[in-house]
Amino acid sequence: MNNKEFSIAIPQRFFSDVSDEPFENCNVCNKYLLENDVPYVVEKALRNYEGHDFSSTIYEFAICQDCHTKMQKSMSEESLQSLQKYYGEVMTKKGPQPIVLDMNNFDMDNWLSKCFFEGNEISDMKEYQIVAQFKGPQLIMNTPPIIIGETAMKQMAELLSEKTTDEMNGFRDQFLGPAPEIEELIYGKKLILI
Repeated sequence: MNNKEFSIAIPQRFFSDVSDEPFENCNVCNKYLLENDVPYVVEKALRNYEGHDFSSTIYEFAICQDCHTKMQKSMSEESLQSLQKYYGEVMTKKGPQPIVLDMNNFDMDNWLSKCFFEGNEISDMKEYQIVAQFKGPQLIMNTPPIIIGETAMKQMAELLSEKTTDEMNGFRDQFLGPAPEIEELIYGKKLILI
């Protein structure tokens, strides 16, 4: 079996909006992320504005693999099983063939123009999330980045137990803010960690 890792330089859409540079530190433990062997996840939630051709970031964070694993372990078994079942159903609908990317002709903008789960165009959504895995200064393409559209976000949020919802809200409150100017936008929204 071929375990070769495919990666590319971090695209600008995964940079922090605050610094306009790649995320340097884990939002939870402050570990430096841009070392070659440090695995981490970046997640951003974005909002589109009807009648305008731009979006703004509602929240963004980078979390190292160790902290991400701890966060997932804090999820209830019920929530994990429900999310795994949901993901399995989506993959079954996509068919038995594995997802294969031609790295010589790969178009990141095209790949990230639709919800991975539902296939809806992001231009037709009010909100969506973008998630990718990284190792140091590279985006790992073996697990390509995905868009989670608003329909999929709602479906996944409904699968979370009350315990998990409380954990996610606690994470958001402790590590993400909210900043006063966006508090109204995210108050009551459930954070989905993939």
